[in-house]
Amino acid sequence: MSLSRSSPFLFDGRMASGEEAARERAKSGEVSGPRHIGRRPRVAILIVLLVILWIFLFGWAAQAPLDSAFEPVQRARHAGNEFHVVMGTGVENGRRLGINAIGAEHMALQSLSFDPPIDADTLQILRYRWQDFPRTLELSFLFRRADDPDDVQTITLPPAGAYPGYFDLGDVPDWHGRIIEIGFAEFPTAQLVPADVAFRPFALIEAELWSPSWRGSLGALGTDWAAYRPWALMSVSALGPDAPWPHKPTPVLVLAMGLAASILLAAAVLSRNRAWIGSMLCVALAAGWLALDLRWLGEFADRHVLTRELYAGKSWRERALIEPDTAILASADRVRNLLVREPADAHVVVVASSVYDVLRLSYHLLPANVAPIGGIDWQRNARGKTRTLVVVYAAPEWRFDARAGTLRTADGEFPAEVLFDEGDLRIFHLLGTTR
Repeated sequence: MSLSRSSPFLFDGRMASGEEAARERAKSGEVSGPRHIGRRPRVAILIVLLVILWIFLFGWAAQAPLDSAFEPVQRARHAGNEFHVVMGTGVENGRRLGINAIGAEHMALQSLSFDPPIDADTLQILRYRWQDFPRTLELSFLFRRADDPDDVQTITLPPAGAYPGYFDLGDVPDWHGRIIEIGFAEFPTAQLVPADVAFRPFALIEAELWSPSWRGSLGALGTDWAAYRPWALMSVSALGPDAPWPHKPTPVLVLAMGLAASILLAAAVLSRNRAWIGSMLCVALAAGWLALDLRWLGEFADRHVLTRELYAGKSWRERALIEPDTAILASADRVRNLLVREPADAHVVVVASSVYDVLRLSYHLLPANVAPIGGIDWQRNARGKTRTLVVVYAAPEWRFDARAGTLRTADGEFPAEVLFDEGDLRIFHLLGTTR
């Protein structure tokens, strides 16, 4: 008997080869029509969940109140010309207040009084707009409360840029009760630029106080992250906040939490294995690191704008004269002129109320035998044969009794004589042991 071509054995062989082909397609990642259609709802669900995740994450970082609306319910808007000039010179320009000159101590100050007072708990978001605010100045917000009208509270604000700035006053412990006055103060950025070249004309456009809202909180978060930060006395590679105002959670933390949570959420919804999660975490780490590096490079570029404004187009001699601490430099010159007549091994002790002033004045006096106040053994130096000079800079707590001929400090009294006394600088010669 011959075998027919339609034998069931041949039919089964064809079926087996079809099943193997389907398995091969499955292994290679190809998906049949019905299964491919089934994945689309998962992707849509993942997108919705990711949007909710990042909204929640930014809301947490901004400390936005969950029970508030997106837009503020209450707004108190005050144009620039409503502010009164306390220090400096201001000229009204329509609704704006132009600041054309600074006042005493290189400071400008504008204030606005409230009658009746406003409720600090109701209005917690500050929105401010300036025009041509210079990078050489520091901006502060001042306010007074009705329960303590003689005490002025001061907060450093992120510098105003081309766009409105936001600040969450709810992060300030002293912002509570009834507020009777607010204001702004501008002065040269400490330890950055000379006070006599820091001022540039600018204008106050408006200032607003908002009730808590998502828009205000997110605006405060964006201002904190994106605002210009001047050069600070810390490492340029530091990861922490390097500005003096109260901070929201850093973008490093928010980005790390967001990327990790997004990958885990995608793995759960799309049913991915551990190998995929590991590879995606590596990709997210590289992408996050790149994003943060780009942000830091942007900050450095912003800081170099100020450097170019101060030093570009000037000779080396002119650049050397641009010292941020001109008063300290002048005092160091006077001390050096006096040291010419002193023995080469004379001890020079530097005293100041500010640690920065002590370190900078000691630096400018090198290579003299100089040391800060904390590094001196008073008893040993007073008993020694080496001549000891005490340089007192801007330290009124150090008093000299001319009648008794003693220099009085918290550590005791020292017989001394005055060698120089002018302004903030005083130089004494120790004569004996402490009393």
